Amino acid sequence: MIHPSGCGVLGVLRKKNAPRIKGEVVVRGIERVRYRGSDRGAGFAVFDKSSNNKYLVKVFFERDPSQLESIFASHGIKVKSREIEYMDGDVCDCKYEITISDLTQLRKAFRNINEIMWKQGRMGRIYSIGSSLKVYKGVGYPRDVAITYKVEELEGDLWLAHTRQPTNSPGHYPYWSHPFSSFNIAIVHNGDVSSFGANLEFLMERGWEGMVGTDSEVIAFLFEELLSEGFTVEEATRILVNPSRRFSVINKELDYYYRNARLDGPFTAVIGYDSGDDLYLIALADRSKFRPAIIGEDESYYYVASEENEIREISPKAKVWTLKPGSYFIASLNKGVIEYGRDEEERSSFSPPPIFVPEKYDIDAKNVNYNELNRLIASVVKNEGKKEVTVANVMGHRFIGISFKRLGINGIRVNLYGVVGNAMANLNENNEFYVYGNVADDCCDTMHGGKVVIYGDARDVLAQTLQNGKVFVKGNAGNRVGIQMREYKDRRPYLVIGGMVDDYLGEYMAGGVIVVLGTNVRREPVGNFVGTGMVGGRIYIRGKVSPSKIGLQPPKVEVVRLLKALLLENLISEEEFESLLEREYIEIMDLLKGKAKEYAKRLFEEKVGIPEFEYRELSEAEYKELLPVLQEFSKDIGSDYTEILKEKFTVIKARGRK
Repeated sequence: MIHPSGCGVLGVLRKKNAPRIKGEVVVRGIERVRYRGSDRGAGFAVFDKSSNNKYLVKVFFERDPSQLESIFASHGIKVKSREIEYMDGDVCDCKYEITISDLTQLRKAFRNINEIMWKQGRMGRIYSIGSSLKVYKGVGYPRDVAITYKVEELEGDLWLAHTRQPTNSPGHYPYWSHPFSSFNIAIVHNGDVSSFGANLEFLMERGWEGMVGTDSEVIAFLFEELLSEGFTVEEATRILVNPSRRFSVINKELDYYYRNARLDGPFTAVIGYDSGDDLYLIALADRSKFRPAIIGEDESYYYVASEENEIREISPKAKVWTLKPGSYFIASLNKGVIEYGRDEEERSSFSPPPIFVPEKYDIDAKNVNYNELNRLIASVVKNEGKKEVTVANVMGHRFIGISFKRLGINGIRVNLYGVVGNAMANLNENNEFYVYGNVADDCCDTMHGGKVVIYGDARDVLAQTLQNGKVFVKGNAGNRVGIQMREYKDRRPYLVIGGMVDDYLGEYMAGGVIVVLGTNVRREPVGNFVGTGMVGGRIYIRGKVSPSKIGLQPPKVEVVRLLKALLLENLISEEEFESLLEREYIEIMDLLKGKAKEYAKRLFEEKVGIPEFEYRELSEAEYKELLPVLQEFSKDIGSDYTEILKEKFTVIKARGRK
């Protein structure tokens, strides 16, 4: 049974003095997330600097391949050799070695030829062109494409790989498979670019035509266009990633002129680029980080992946971390890392590589498919009468525990060693899960009871709609943690994070308690938009949190306009106006009185729902409630965290709630 999760991406770049990367390694890595795609498409891009003496063009063509040579000739392109790499029905995958005298003229010819072929019944498509770049893609799973083109026998300096879950374009032809490429640029992508129309308009204004109509292709062409207009690699990346204006200083004139080149929507994009004198591996995460992006590094290579298990398949001991929302990673063959996507303190706070094999275990999951593991655990419980089951070599196995109730499993403890995949312990009612490693996205969704203890890190959307039970994380957690948590009568869930979290902590929270201890960083251990839309529950964050991080507050320009309006309506004085001007909206709301407060509330709060906060010591009742929770957390994690409760916390609640 297949449970699609959206596309899977992988990128690997070697360091300057490291061995070249074998295709076999890349195939193994992307096959780890085979379940993220379907048989509708997959592909690979390899950059090989040793082949720079050849300029290769690869074309899908539905006619006699010899016709292409006359099309090339009519555009001034001389063909040195032709090779048919593969025939898929009526579609020929043809490779041409060409000679060039003018690269600018070749770019124009490339666009013209694709426009002609695409508009004439989609007769063909140039899908790869470059001196070091070769793309191999088709319809099928990654290993299917790898077998067709003997990818495992190849070597290169930089690789991209993709497994496809079609959303916006057909899957029955190879034209729409990833990677998409253009002149030593290749891109793989997971998600949906909602700015596609604006991006397409930007390109068409600059003479781009004949595109296949997918947002992924547009990313590659945007990157090429920005580089051709004189931007550096990092400048072009910064334009594409489109960070929040609230937290980024952007040149207004530049921002306006290139507004249609910016990407929007849920996306993770991975770009490979050969500048001629260097190779670049680039990863981008959208500002809300709706798609996963894991970065890794070891002694020889840099990695970008959709899931940690792709990196662990290649390098079990690599250091891994996640991209922050709206950030990017850039590494090059010659320069090393240009931008990590996080600062050094945050990167160092991520958990070390997990232990895969404990001294004793009941199940070795190494060669077990994820949809078989629950049945194996149930078999051990029923046949051997065990109430505690230990599983070794977990590598991205998803949905662990989700079918326990149907299988008649209740009240057991499961110990998991390795890297746990998406959606572990979802709908859990009365079982305990102890994870000696990291967990992927959407862990503990809609739990009704039981307990989950994670000794490493948790990724995005942890404990969504958590309704009862306890979730303890020793390390960090990701984006949108604890969203829509709720409680009913005495069924109150508790979520305790030992490290830090990213944006949107407790978004739309309706009940329960979140505690963030931040023991592994010296700064505020939370991202932005904490408690946005809260209607219930409480969030306790160790230390003082900037008011700017709490709730989805109006932009500063709107706050200034509000204050000017209050001044004009004589609802505040000149002195009050000056004293409030530099404060955050959430602070202003606490200081306004009477009609001024009512006026401001009607404008913003009734639309968004901004919580209130205090920075203080815990009350006697709060201390009494949280002490047994922290005692249990300390016992499970193995260190005493209870003294932290005597420190000051930023306490966040829904506005008006006691």
